[in-house]
Amino acid sequence: MSANDLAGTLLLGLHAAAVWFCVGLVWTVQLLVYPGFAAMDRSGWVDVHGRHTRLMGRLIGLPWLVQGVTCAVLLIWRPAGVPLLLAVAAGACGAATVAVTLAISVPCHERLAQSFDADVLTRLTRTNWWRTAAWTLGGVVALAMLELAA
Repeated sequence: MSANDLAGTLLLGLHAAAVWFCVGLVWTVQLLVYPGFAAMDRSGWVDVHGRHTRLMGRLIGLPWLVQGVTCAVLLIWRPAGVPLLLAVAAGACGAATVAVTLAISVPCHERLAQSFDADVLTRLTRTNWWRTAAWTLGGVVALAMLELAA
């Protein structure tokens, strides 16, 4: 295996690992955490929500950064066999997660940090499906790139 092949395999493996970590986390939030928020006793809401946002930032920060950096590299340099179209698709999926997070999820969480609001939680849960879909599709793209490079 050449140094280029090894670098490509490591890049794609790191990218796939980061994306699939995010996929697992977003599905857990979508199917477990947000529904749990809707069902919980409201007396400790501000504390529970604050803990959630602090821990979520710690959990997702590094994998999301790795996803972004590896996407950027893949747009500039790709291992043999990986078409530009897949790198662009990976970048689009990653950009979609960022856009939904900044435009919708963060403002919803900022409102929920003040007090529980069922309408805001419903909006957050409904729009989180967009992030869930984007990350899941990004995971499929990451696996396709690994397969094509192999």
